[in-house]
Formats: sequence, C-alpha cells, structure tokens
Amino acid sequence: MSSRDLEIKKMPLVTITLTKGKSQQYIDQVSASINSALIESYLLPPGDLFQRFIQLEPGSLIYDRHYGGGPRSDDFMIVEVKSDARRRDEKNAAFESIVEHLSKSAGVRPEDVLIIFDARSTIEDFSLGNGISANKL
Repeated sequence: MSSRDLEIKKMPLVTITLTKGKSQQYIDQVSASINSALIESYLLPPGDLFQRFIQLEPGSLIYDRHYGGGPRSDDFMIVEVKSDARRRDEKNAAFESIVEHLSKSAGVRPEDVLIIFDARSTIEDFSLGNGISANKL
C-alpha cells in the first residue's frame, strides 16, 4: 500500500453544527482548531481538510443544558467526524485534543462541545471527485 493510499484512508469528513450568529473569524478559528486537533491526534496530513458548517436558527438546536457534562451555554456545538475505523486510544486522544484546541484558539468552553465519531465508512464509501471511488486512486 502506498503512502497516498494511507493518506486517503485517513480522510475524515467533519460536520460542525451550531447556532447562527457567529462571525466568520470564529468559524475560521473553530475550523482551524478542529483540523489541528485531528492532524495531531489522527496523524492526518495537513491538507486533509473537509469540513462543513451547519448553522441553525436560534431555537433550532435543541439540547439538555445539564445532561452528562454540562452546564451548556448558547455556544453549544456538535462536532461529527465521519472517517474510517479508529482505535479507542486514537478516538480518546482526538476527543481531548479537539476540546483543548477549541478552548485555546476559539474560546469554546469544553462543556459546549459534543463530539461524535462515525467510523463505519471505508475508503470505498468516498469519492473525492469525478465520480471515482477513492479506493481506485
């Protein structure tokens, strides 16, 4: 397997869901924080960046402010990482790294970050463009 194959297999798609009203600077800081954390904890190459931000109207992101880790504020966000399978220690390191980077760079409170890893995808579940399966690259 080539190093290119290894890089492609690590590619995550990250979806960040939060309430509308944040500045572009804040969005950029959140994006960079999560990307840096995944480069550090998932050992991704620096150019491996695929993110989408879903910004909901106030009142459309409904969550319990105290369940399992609160109290949460209006700055609550959900970070979903869809990727290939990871070991438990890699996921735990990524949980910690994401929250640490978000806190330091973007000022996000750790209580306001819910992280979900969806590792059911394999390389053949992705097409990076041109309708070609990523496992054929």
